[in-house]
Amino acid sequence: MSAVGDLGGSDFRPAKVRTEAVGLLAAGLAHDLNNMLGGIVATAELLQLRGAMGGEDARDLSAIIDQAGRASGLIRQILAFSRQDILLPVTAPLDGLLDRFAPMLEALLGKQAGFEREKGAPVSVRIDPTALERAVVNLLLNARAAVGPGGRIRLSTARLAPGQRPEAGRGFMPAQPYGALSVEDDGPGVDPRHAARIFEPYFSTRPDGQGLGLSTAFGLVKQSGGFLLHDRSALGGARFTLYLPEAAETPLREERPAAAPVPVILLAEDDLMLRMSVARGLERHGYRVRQAGDGEAALKRLEGERPSLLLSDIRLPGMDGVALARAARAAHPDLPVLLVSGFADEAARAALPGLGIAFFAKPFTLKSLGERVRELI
Repeated sequence: MSAVGDLGGSDFRPAKVRTEAVGLLAAGLAHDLNNMLGGIVATAELLQLRGAMGGEDARDLSAIIDQAGRASGLIRQILAFSRQDILLPVTAPLDGLLDRFAPMLEALLGKQAGFEREKGAPVSVRIDPTALERAVVNLLLNARAAVGPGGRIRLSTARLAPGQRPEAGRGFMPAQPYGALSVEDDGPGVDPRHAARIFEPYFSTRPDGQGLGLSTAFGLVKQSGGFLLHDRSALGGARFTLYLPEAAETPLREERPAAAPVPVILLAEDDLMLRMSVARGLERHGYRVRQAGDGEAALKRLEGERPSLLLSDIRLPGMDGVALARAARAAHPDLPVLLVSGFADEAARAALPGLGIAFFAKPFTLKSLGERVRELI
């Protein structure tokens, strides 16, 4: 088994340096890019809501929103690879998580290849369900491309005791039980010449230059405390295995804030265009909006009025959104809080799960934001 899925070993130091460089670049750009995309989407949606355009103009607006969403997806891929994405993990049985999107996986593969699924011993893991789905989809798409018509693809799970860790991973994988998820095929396998590069962003062996998606899968699994390793499959082709630490079996339940009937939202956002567009969109949903350009201004507004919801960007000048949420909760313990961001630093990502607050990724549509706000207030 090849340990190319772990870039922390000395043999892969250049790859690790590249990974960290991409992470720094992503950290510096993702926040501003997602704010710009959010402003574009919100403005286009406001034009749609006003019904100011029809025919070809309306279709062009829809295309703008769609393209902005696709651009955001590219940013999320970079953030996932550099382990800067914000995940919302839950604890659940591994096979139970796969059952949620198993029909979609079968439809994704179609009738081109024979799809097999094997369930092993029950094991619970802690991971963001959406992140797991993205990782598995990328692996299955690669397998489908490798086997061609009439090939075989197998998706299997297993529980591994500490002594059953793969030999190639024993130097960096802690000695603990794991939930293992493998995607394997009977295709030609990975060319040894490319094995050390397959987890790099945008690396591809395909004629059309389309990426393999392995960097995204690697980043999502790594950020979840797991490992992604590659070796040869018993079917004859490639096998990629996700190793996720076993977790307590009791699923974590999302805590819902108490309902607050007064529809007043305090919006803290430093990007003026985005703040104004979001405020106008929320007002069209029937809310009254109080605006603040930074955390300190938001706190001053909290001194005079308790809103129904605090809606804040995580990255603000001076006091960031996490510190603002803590201060707001100190003054109003039952205040619903929704933090938004396209990127958050390591401290913010670590703090989010323990704050009992909601998170929403940028860029968002005004419709999806309105739906999320209604869930909270």
